[in-house]
Amino acid sequence: MVSKEVRGRCLRKAITPLVVIALCGCATTTQFREADRKFASGDYVEAVRLYQQVAVARPSDVHYQQSYMLKRQVALETLLREAEQARLAGQLTEAESRYQTALQIDPGNAAATEGVRRVAMTRRHAEQLTKIDELIAAGDLDAADRMVRALLAEEPDSARAKNSLERIQAARANGKARDADSLDEHFKKPVTLEFRDVPVKVIFDVLSKASGINFIYDQDIRPDLKVSVFLRKTPLDEAIRLIGLSSQLETRVLNNNSVLVFPNTPQKISEYRQLSVRSFYLANADAKKVAEAIKAILKSENIVVDEKLNMLVMRDSPDAIRLAERLVALHDIGEPEVMLDVDVLEVKQSKLLDLGVGLPSEIGLSVVPPSQTSNVIALADLKHLNSSKIYATVPNSTLKLHDESSDAKILANPRIRVKSKDKASVLIGDKVPVITSTSTSTGFVSETVNYVDVGLKLEVEPSVYSGDEVSIKINLEVSNLVREITTRSGTLSYQIGTRNAQTVLRLRDGETQILAGLINKEDRKSAAGWPFISHVPVLSHLFGTQKNDRQNTEIVLSITPHLIRGVRRANLEDMEFESGTATRLRGGSVMTASPSPADAPQGEATKPEGAVTQPLAPTGEEPSKADAKGNEVGVMLGWSAPAEVKVGEQFTAVLNVSAVKPIEQLPLMIGFDPQVMQVVSIEEGPFMAQGGGRSSLTKEVNLSNGKITATATRQGTAVSGQGNLLQITFKALSASDKAEIRMLSATPAPEQAGQARLSNAAVKIR
Repeated sequence: MVSKEVRGRCLRKAITPLVVIALCGCATTTQFREADRKFASGDYVEAVRLYQQVAVARPSDVHYQQSYMLKRQVALETLLREAEQARLAGQLTEAESRYQTALQIDPGNAAATEGVRRVAMTRRHAEQLTKIDELIAAGDLDAADRMVRALLAEEPDSARAKNSLERIQAARANGKARDADSLDEHFKKPVTLEFRDVPVKVIFDVLSKASGINFIYDQDIRPDLKVSVFLRKTPLDEAIRLIGLSSQLETRVLNNNSVLVFPNTPQKISEYRQLSVRSFYLANADAKKVAEAIKAILKSENIVVDEKLNMLVMRDSPDAIRLAERLVALHDIGEPEVMLDVDVLEVKQSKLLDLGVGLPSEIGLSVVPPSQTSNVIALADLKHLNSSKIYATVPNSTLKLHDESSDAKILANPRIRVKSKDKASVLIGDKVPVITSTSTSTGFVSETVNYVDVGLKLEVEPSVYSGDEVSIKINLEVSNLVREITTRSGTLSYQIGTRNAQTVLRLRDGETQILAGLINKEDRKSAAGWPFISHVPVLSHLFGTQKNDRQNTEIVLSITPHLIRGVRRANLEDMEFESGTATRLRGGSVMTASPSPADAPQGEATKPEGAVTQPLAPTGEEPSKADAKGNEVGVMLGWSAPAEVKVGEQFTAVLNVSAVKPIEQLPLMIGFDPQVMQVVSIEEGPFMAQGGGRSSLTKEVNLSNGKITATATRQGTAVSGQGNLLQITFKALSASDKAEIRMLSATPAPEQAGQARLSNAAVKIR
């Protein structure tokens, strides 16, 4: 017999493993719950570590293994997504922290490693872009060009680097135009000339001696060519052009102090006219249509269109190319786009009441017993018919107590994004097959299946207009299957009920229009019973039935347009500009300011025989306009800014100025929303420095109040004309339908320059 001590020792050995297993299971469950809690709180590193420990401790439990792998993957995806969003928003520190957290979970993760590299590259590029801006401001275009091209090689989609490259190219183009296509500024001083029947070469010789310009004559100019000229206070370069115009001569600037004079004939123009090649990469407009517009307006024939790259290349004179640049800028704008928020509601109410006693309407009599299958009877048996030989068939009576009501609502809420003047359609329903059978004389039968759309079908065609208005063509069709119809040949067809509505609406952005009234009402009443008795009010329910069926259906359509991109109208300066005559084009670069005769020093030309020369003086001033308060307006300010940018992107707003009278200084105060935009840099435009003059710009940014204080100063002679005054680079911080850049004040100096007309700019940030 086993002693009690031995039995106790054996029992303890058997229980100990069970206790250990139970304790381990309890600890694993607690650890798993702690991992869930940390994962929910966002502590992904610790949560994944706990999940891994649980999976290692319970390798045979598939649930723990699956949870570990799933949670690890979800944590990595969440961290990488948040890091990328922070990087695109410019929050580099936050992005780097998220990437590093992902690397703690998966040290070899390629996406996190690449993200850390991109953050470092973005920081390095930001420093390089700041240096590039400084080089452009200092005029060192070659060094800036090398840096920006190296940056674009690493990050081809950098919007700010592309903007810097465009500014470098524009500065170079303006410099080349001034060096190759125009005279020095001191050769543009105003002169007064009076010549009557004087040889044209004598006039040019007088101007050469007085100004120092070299004139080179073509050998085909007639020596006896004479001209009469009476000019007062006209710029010297304009006087040369007018003299050539009146004598059928053309002029071409060879360098900054030499002019070629040749006859205005097609052969000579083709021989001496300078031609340039210009390529235009279009982002929105169709290159073929833009090329057709350039050919029609500028009469330019040497244009090649690359449809694959949506690019056009033209070879023409510099004036024609400058005009083409302005035409391309007017055409190459984003197409308007609208988001249509549509609600379609179908409300259906029905009520059915079927009440009464269904009595038999007929009784069948027969001389054949029901058990007999044949209805044949001998004529002799008819003689012995009586009540016991006649059988009656009486149908059963039924009591009908049926009351049914329903209230149904069918809702469709499609959101349709479509470009202006394009069609979009939505079908919510089924395609019902309709089978058509065709038989031939030989007995061959073929079947054709056609599908009919049944359900909700909506077609819209919006047209976006200026003023944030949208015209919408709407075609709404709601159909349903009424009943099935079987033909004699057995072909199944359907009766389809439909309701249509077609209209054209014109709504403002965000305005809601409701279309209702598509109502279908049905009211059917039927009664059945014994004759005469069923017409008695009380007995009609005992000896008959009544059925009332009512159905009311209404369709309601609600549509709201939301502009994604509206119609951007160009400034008046971009829509109307000088283009020369029918035979001679004259164009200026969009960003190049027109030279002012006030820049030139005054002097006195030598007085030859037959000419009366007066001291050089400023040209006559053009009359200025007045504002609404009657103050004289001499300076007009306008913005050039993109219509739409994304959050995190940087964009440049250009402040253009048009001064009728010379100005020396222009203090400005500009306002912006610091919660929506952040100032990155402020650069001076070429307006104040036109003609090789010296200028300066002082600026101060108050980020908390959202104000910019800037003063552009011209040192020396005042300037007038048109050009680029400031370039402000902003960074979009948050979404806004209308982020405004406001001109708070502008005070031109001296006072004789008149008041300033201010304008604001609005940018949509999404």
